[in-house]
Formats: sequence, structure tokens, C-alpha cells
Amino acid sequence: MKDKGQKTKNKGFTLIEMLVVIGIIAILSGALMIGFGRVTKSAQRAKATELVSQAAQALVILRQKNDGVWPAVLSGNFGGGDGAGRGMVADVAKAFGNSKLLGIAMKGGLPIGISRCGVVDPWAEAVLKRDSNAQIGSAVPSGGTVQDHIIYFAVDDDGDGFTTATVGGQQVNVRAEAIAWCAGADGKIAPYAQRGRSDDIYSWDKAKEKR
Repeated sequence: MKDKGQKTKNKGFTLIEMLVVIGIIAILSGALMIGFGRVTKSAQRAKATELVSQAAQALVILRQKNDGVWPAVLSGNFGGGDGAGRGMVADVAKAFGNSKLLGIAMKGGLPIGISRCGVVDPWAEAVLKRDSNAQIGSAVPSGGTVQDHIIYFAVDDDGDGFTTATVGGQQVNVRAEAIAWCAGADGKIAPYAQRGRSDDIYSWDKAKEKR
């Protein structure tokens, strides 16, 4: 039998216990956010790698559909980097759209939607999806502008079996009919000598380069 004078213990949480629980929740939430960020970055890079590969293949298909001749919009071997080369801008995207390649949406003979500025990587694509008013000069959160995230390309104009282009300030000769590359999340093409240490993405393996 309880002593009438005995005080009933408080069964609620103390301030310290509440602070400990809040601290644990904050730590777990932070860990989850970091993990989610890493998964998102990995998924975007995988998507960009696939897109660059598909873009190089689409270039070859365009040539095949044009009786084995490079369409005027692709010829001239404009490939380059550091923002000075030939990018898959709206006129190139239009050529893909007319041939039903790369999923380019068209309206009134022009690319629309996420392709309105050209063929862009996933980082710029997210901006164009989110903001219907975003244009070529719109900022991309991971770095650069939409223009910096357009896919670059070059084609084998002379038919020698190699595509020559200036990539990241260095000339490369790749055993391929066409090549494509992009700057990655930061929107900057790094010196090609840093390949493997930068976030740039290429459609070719180094083993295919002419020595």
C-alpha cells in the first residue's frame, strides 16, 4: 500500500531527453540528405554518360539517313571545348527532331520543351524543366549556365576513320565516325590532360585515340 505522502513520479520526458532525441533526429536527417544527394549526383552522371553516347550514335544515324553525307548543320568539324566549339544547339537539335532521334520534341519546325536551347545534359535539363522561362543564359545551380551544359560534338569529315577535335585545349583523334562530350556538373571543360580527374564526360574510350 502506497504511502499517501509519497509523491507520484513524473513519467514524461525531461528536457535533456527531448534534446537528445532531437539531436539524434537531426543527425539521421543530415545523413539521409547527404546520402540522397550522392544518389542524385550519381544518377545524373549516369544519365549524362548515356546521353553523350546516344548523341554520338545519333550523329552517325543522321549521316546514314542523308545518303551517307553529313548534313550541312553537322559538317565542318566544329568540335571543340571550353565554350568555343560546336555545340548541339537548337539547329542541331532540330535536325535530330526531324529525324525522330534523341526524343527531341518539335512544334512549328522548332525544338520545344527541354530541347528548346539544344541538346543539354541532365543538370541543364532540370533547370529547363523547372522554369518554363529559362533560356540559354539561365544559371545552373551546379555551375555555369544552360549554354555551358550543351553537348559538344565533332564528326569525321574527311572519311579517314578518325574524328579530330579540340577538347579541353588538346587535339584528340578518335577512331570513330562521330564523338560527343559534355562538361559535367560544373559546366566547365577541364584540360583534357585531366581526363579521369575531372567530371567531364566523353563518348569514347581513351584506347580508341590515335597514338
